[in-house]
Amino acid sequence: MATKADIEAALNAGGFVRFVWAAKGSSILVHPTGYEQAIDGRAYHGFLRTIANDCQRTETGSTESKTLVVEWRKK
Repeated sequence: MATKADIEAALNAGGFVRFVWAAKGSSILVHPTGYEQAIDGRAYHGFLRTIANDCQRTETGSTESKTLVVEWRKK
């Protein structure tokens, strides 16, 4: 499981955070190398409260069709 420090380090290196609605709200840290790491709830909420504000957010899909995917990358 990725920690908040892992998230910050990966974002600074060119990675991103992905939230997938269809997978029962799973959040994933995608490292610059392509390696994917699950993020636990506490680290994800900490990310949303602090780091996410400094990131560019991109949404695709919708909650109605259960295809929503949100990604955050450093600006």
